[in-house]
Amino acid sequence: MSSARPKSSHPSLYEIFTRIWLGDLSRAAGAPITLATVPDATLDRLAALGFDFIYLMGVWTLGEEGPRLSRTDPELRLDYDLSLHGWKDEDVVGSPFAIARYTVDPIFGGDEGLASLRARLAERGVGLLLDFVPNHVARDHHWVSEQPGLFLRDAKGALLPGKDPYFAPWKDTAQLDIRLQKTRAALIGELASIAERCDGVRCDMAMLVIDEVFRKNWAKTPPAAGEEEAKGELWAEAIDRTRARFPGFLFVAEAYWDREWRLQMLGFDYTYDKSFYDRLVHGSAPLVRGHLAATLDYQRRCVRFVENHDEQRISSLLPPDRRNAATVLAATVPGMRLFHDGQLEGRELKASLHLGRRADEPADAKTVLFHDKLLAALRHPALREGNFAQLQPREAAPNVAGAESIVAHRWDSRRGAVVVIVNFSASRSRCRITLDLEGSAGRSLAFTDLFTDEVFLRDGDELIDPTRGLYVELAAYAMHFFALRRNT
Repeated sequence: MSSARPKSSHPSLYEIFTRIWLGDLSRAAGAPITLATVPDATLDRLAALGFDFIYLMGVWTLGEEGPRLSRTDPELRLDYDLSLHGWKDEDVVGSPFAIARYTVDPIFGGDEGLASLRARLAERGVGLLLDFVPNHVARDHHWVSEQPGLFLRDAKGALLPGKDPYFAPWKDTAQLDIRLQKTRAALIGELASIAERCDGVRCDMAMLVIDEVFRKNWAKTPPAAGEEEAKGELWAEAIDRTRARFPGFLFVAEAYWDREWRLQMLGFDYTYDKSFYDRLVHGSAPLVRGHLAATLDYQRRCVRFVENHDEQRISSLLPPDRRNAATVLAATVPGMRLFHDGQLEGRELKASLHLGRRADEPADAKTVLFHDKLLAALRHPALREGNFAQLQPREAAPNVAGAESIVAHRWDSRRGAVVVIVNFSASRSRCRITLDLEGSAGRSLAFTDLFTDEVFLRDGDELIDPTRGLYVELAAYAMHFFALRRNT
């Protein structure tokens, strides 16, 4: 099966924690569900919501050492108390990022089950992304015994754990030495094997293996004597070699520390945009507008989100009105639009990555309805293939404040236009926005709100007039999500 590029320049991605997802489906069915036996209705629902890709997080086989450490770590046990009341030791399965072998866990149906699911998703026009973790492996990964020279060790020869320099080491992992040519060759070979089984990879902590970053992080631990060091960048070589065999293969980078642009230049299709997330959750309208002033070439390769497996549930962080406003902004700017399993239902408890099940939480009907409307609106052709531009709100009248609280943008395509206007503040706001849409002069325009189905008719000459424009008045965190149609 060959990989294919997304049908949209701004695709939607749905992240699923595989073990928890299959566990929930199994309990609902009253029988074990594997990747091969996921109900058609479940896949139909995901396709109907308009997702271009499913990211199945945590399909790979874990060892015994990781789960053992996860069961005994005091800090993790406290985390389990917060995420799952009444958890038991048998619920602790280990981190999905401490991988012992890049084969699908037999409990999920193995590689054959994955191939079946991938084919069924492809029939519905949905691609499949899986994990690739380049920085480290599980401490009982088969390379530890088969290729011991791939790893960093302390003065006594013990394996060093993988680490992010700003946090405590990941005790359940063994750190690979990315500086060595043989380590890079092994990783690139593993990546080629993964690429045969999916349409793309989400690369965990991708910035850690940028050559400059890695060498700085491990400067006090030199490479083993006599080993050949690699030249250039791992990612440039890995991406080039993979795409030589799989031209449409997709690379998505988890990225931080302002390394996003560098990773894009090394070949990544998309990089996580944590800065935008922080502005949406903690910032203000001016900060959001400033972030969106970056070049479109950069923005269209960003992954936008308000939630993923590393962040707290957005429903637990923000009240419904601001949460909805932030979600609309994340979903209607350029780039890949990421949604997280449980986000659509309004779950509030963050699931632990080390547990095999999550707390039961009833779906919030209003949150479900909001996301149904949003995902339906995102199927508008302008939002999938159109051109994006920020709109500049200005004072509605002299000495009338409020324009600074508005974030607005437009999408134009041959098949229509969309205008999104959000009051990203806790106060009612007013503004005017000039809409210089081609072909508007001398005609009226119909503005259909895709959330409320309300239709507003406006005079085209007034809209393009730089002294008048569209008048907007919105309550705190309220929004308009307009599809535009020109009338004769």
